Amino acid sequence: MAAEKQQRKLRAPLMDRTGDEPPPFVVLVQGPPGAGKSTVIRSLVKHYTRHALSEVKGPITVVSGKKRRIQFMEVSNDLNDMVDAAKLADLVLLLVDGSYGFEMETFEFLNILQVHGFPKVMGVLTHLDEFHDPKKLKKQKKTLKARFWSEIYNGAKLFYLSGMQHGRYNKRDTLNLARFISTAKFRPLTWRTTHPYVVGDRFEDITPPGRVHDNPHVERDVAVYGWLHGCNLKRGQLVHVAGVGDCTVSDLAALPDPCPLPSTDKKQRKLDERARLLYAPMSDVGGLLYDKDAVYINMDDRNVNFSKRDGGAGNGSGGGGG
Repeated sequence: MAAEKQQRKLRAPLMDRTGDEPPPFVVLVQGPPGAGKSTVIRSLVKHYTRHALSEVKGPITVVSGKKRRIQFMEVSNDLNDMVDAAKLADLVLLLVDGSYGFEMETFEFLNILQVHGFPKVMGVLTHLDEFHDPKKLKKQKKTLKARFWSEIYNGAKLFYLSGMQHGRYNKRDTLNLARFISTAKFRPLTWRTTHPYVVGDRFEDITPPGRVHDNPHVERDVAVYGWLHGCNLKRGQLVHVAGVGDCTVSDLAALPDPCPLPSTDKKQRKLDERARLLYAPMSDVGGLLYDKDAVYINMDDRNVNFSKRDGGAGNGSGGGGG
């Protein structure tokens, strides 16, 4: 029996093609409406970076360890979004409303994942604080766990998020989930490692405004920024932009890493506070907020100093131009 178990665990070795500094692992957070997707991302970002996010929008990259970065993405309940997201997931957090049970969106997404190579999946049960009877809670947990295992595999990880504090989940529950995400081993999918793809974390329309003014339907030039996964991308190569179609790459450039891994010189076990970086250009992080046609710089009122008016009282009560 033991030899049989050992035999089942054996896998053919796969070549890991990632370089010294691999791109961030993409963690998708998926679930039905109201299951707590944004709250889970906000709780994990707070745990990793000590930063309180007010809005979850676009990919959010954090440094989770000395050799690992994680990119969180929320998946909306649209079939097109689900199909696009399944193509690039390294790990999926499937959120399930514990007080209600499994819903259609969860099974739809599981089917889509199976077609796309089935990445690693972890279940997260939320809204468990709505149970006031411990016996009912235990029974519900057991039922949902059995169903989850039958859908994925026996022994699939399932996490329980019970209470909330300050609009985020309990620190202890978040810590358990974050530890597993930080130490999870991802098996490289062969198709992905042999094809280049970019998860765009921001984009800019760089078409000259004069051309757009003369003809609003002119072909646009768009710059997409993001980490390159898989193998190398070449100039002139055809790429498929999800929801748009096939486009040609006219130019490529390597830019400085906006969220670099900490230097490995120091022998400390834990991450230094300064190395707890967060990069989320579409969300309200880092003082910059990217809109369709503008970039807004947010400044804290405490950092703004106004000069005193000439001939003023001198107590700083009047505000002049800074």
